[in-house]
Amino acid sequence: MRKVFRNGNSLAVTVPKVYAHQLSIRDGSQIEWRKTEDSLILTTKRASKRPIEIDPKVVKLIEEIDKKYTKVWQDLANL
Repeated sequence: MRKVFRNGNSLAVTVPKVYAHQLSIRDGSQIEWRKTEDSLILTTKRASKRPIEIDPKVVKLIEEIDKKYTKVWQDLANL
């Protein structure tokens, strides 16, 4: 349970350290509040570690490997 406090003209609440660590929330992190019928949900946007664009040659290579090893992927999924 957290207590709401005044911060300038706004109301504020702290994020418990364990949750901040698990969600990678740091000083300056951007968060968003989403209102439901009877609650507020805090969401964060994590920095993407994936490239924004993948080289088409790499995509083609992945597709070829996927096609070649389809049976292997299926067998692994059944383990």
